[in-house]
Amino acid sequence: MKNKFMITITDLNGSRNFLLSQIIKKIALYLVLFVFTVFVTGALYIRYLGSKIDSLSRTKTELNELNQKLRDGIAASQMEFEAIEGKISDLEHQFGLDPEEDERAIDRLSHIKPTSEQEIKERAQKIINEKFSDALIKEIFMQIPNGRVMRTHQLSEKFGWRNHPILKRKQFHPGVDLRTPPKTPIYAPADGIIQYSGAGATGYGNLVEIRHNYGFTTRYAHLDSNLTRKVGEFVNKGDLIAFSGNTGLSTGPHLHYEIRFLQLPLDPLNFINWNEKNYKEIFTKEEDVPWQSLIKAMQTPLKQQ
Repeated sequence: MKNKFMITITDLNGSRNFLLSQIIKKIALYLVLFVFTVFVTGALYIRYLGSKIDSLSRTKTELNELNQKLRDGIAASQMEFEAIEGKISDLEHQFGLDPEEDERAIDRLSHIKPTSEQEIKERAQKIINEKFSDALIKEIFMQIPNGRVMRTHQLSEKFGWRNHPILKRKQFHPGVDLRTPPKTPIYAPADGIIQYSGAGATGYGNLVEIRHNYGFTTRYAHLDSNLTRKVGEFVNKGDLIAFSGNTGLSTGPHLHYEIRFLQLPLDPLNFINWNEKNYKEIFTKEEDVPWQSLIKAMQTPLKQQ
């Protein structure tokens, strides 16, 4: 018992002796257990906080990406709206219309289009009865999309409502699908300017869009990654603009081809089959286009030559 301290506790039941060294050992053991528990709990909590921070960081990144996509979408929509405004203004100038200053674009557009089915037929018949000069016919087929955009193709999907082959639901098809081998050359159907060249939205894959004169645009989707044309480039009728591919929502190599007038989708097949021999047929097949005013606008510069 040398160099050891003993504590004696006496009560009604007798006396009990405790060595101080045993008490210290117990205290030390409890202290070690406490420290170990705090350490393990702290480590687990830190790990939990770390995973939470990682999760929040990923969420923040995703939100930033979504925010950027929304900003890009808004910017693209704004650019498209401004482009439509510009096209409407051009047509108003060509057709001699004078809209009110604060009139909405959609209301202004209604002035350009015929107001009744009877008027459409009357205007179509009137223009059919006109005799076109060779110079005017040549100008029409240089400025308005027409003919084949690929030398060989097979029609695989028509214009209009259809059951989407991938999404498995009924959906409006604003163009035609032309089955063709990969990397088939695609040529401009009329003079114009490259308005878009890059990855398209809503399943288009690689996309090229050309802005033609008199309110017409053409779109070429599911293209090969080799996009040789840049935005702002001018192309002549017959120029190479892209190569067919299989990008985006696609079941196989083909070209999705659209023709629009003031963003209104038209049946490209009518324009593919349109040529100088049957040039007046389009006036009755595509009655949403104000052909009489358009032809009149095209005649003006020819008369000045």
